[in-house]
Amino acid sequence: MNPDKHLHILYLPRWYPGKQDPMLGLFVKKHALAAVKAGYRVSVAYAVPAKDLPGGSKYSTEVKQEGAFTEVITAYLSKGGFSGQWRQAVAWRKSIKLCVRQSGRPELIHAHILTRTAIIAALLSILWRIPYLITEHWSRYYPENLQYKGWLRKTVTRYVVKKAGSVSVVSERLATAMQRQGLRFYPELLPNVVDTTLFQPATGIIDPKKIISVTCFEERSKNLKLLIDAFALVLNEMPDARLVLVGEGADLEATIAYANGKNFQPGAVRFTGMLQDEVLAAEIRTSACLALSSNYETFGIVAFEAMACGIPVVATDVADLKSFIGNDFGKVVRQGDKSGFAAALQEVLGHPEKFDRAGMAGAVRQKFGEKVVSDKLDMLYQGVLNKRRHGGEQR
Repeated sequence: MNPDKHLHILYLPRWYPGKQDPMLGLFVKKHALAAVKAGYRVSVAYAVPAKDLPGGSKYSTEVKQEGAFTEVITAYLSKGGFSGQWRQAVAWRKSIKLCVRQSGRPELIHAHILTRTAIIAALLSILWRIPYLITEHWSRYYPENLQYKGWLRKTVTRYVVKKAGSVSVVSERLATAMQRQGLRFYPELLPNVVDTTLFQPATGIIDPKKIISVTCFEERSKNLKLLIDAFALVLNEMPDARLVLVGEGADLEATIAYANGKNFQPGAVRFTGMLQDEVLAAEIRTSACLALSSNYETFGIVAFEAMACGIPVVATDVADLKSFIGNDFGKVVRQGDKSGFAAALQEVLGHPEKFDRAGMAGAVRQKFGEKVVSDKLDMLYQGVLNKRRHGGEQR
């Protein structure tokens, strides 16, 4: 047996699913569960802001433990300003202390999403004399969403990246964007987990004219107006086409209003609200294709979930989708190309025989299934632990 198996890893995520938003940072939880599958004990410490808490309390902590997996989430009352920042620090401390109390001091720290979590990881690394690693998921380095600004932020980020035992990213495009912003590191590729037991090819009837979009309704990144405009062009050639938009988000009402302004025929566009698990998978499985019209993505998980179901994808050229989709699994067009996006949708709807449904499902399993990511995490953890054990410096 590998002597490092059953070691304790502390996860520190910037985003994590909870009562307020069950989808936020779900990819981090899937990484944590994949690490458990690799044989490690994993504790997640998380601090989340709240506008109000029961009984006028300033903090509320929830602990969940199932086998080798522990979650400690501390909500803190935040109304901005210094008090909010202070309470956030206290909430992190509470969550971390409870993780240690529940499962013991960790042998390794895994920070997800720079920079704050990596600062905490670096401090704990010094205190406990253990290594840490970083996985980045955030799109803030892209020119279209440039939020990586400020001398202090950049200086601190460069420091924690340099000191990390490993830095991994979810796509090559994200690694390139980070390096263009002056971060110097050797990027390990750690993809998000696709649940291939949930997202499987359809055994029933597929609606041959149904286009589905699964989104968080944030217009700046998701560019749903382009999708709706392209769908209007599709209807000129295929009047029986239908568009189903799944999800919730800040711009949901604005998107509904924009679609209503197009005066589509009743039933042409349907908004389902939030769908999860088998209900979501069933909605995807019965579609002819999935549309992803984003201006930028770091991974594009919904595209891979659709392909795991054998559903071809029409996507803009974001993340690393183009190299995976190729010509057999769907169509990729440049960002902002309304006419090109409409033409791609028409081709997929009109010629479904061109696309390798079984091949795409198999390719997703082989590259993004839980076992594959679990093995990759094991390799990353062993690399960091071995380097530390043999006296190697952290980057």
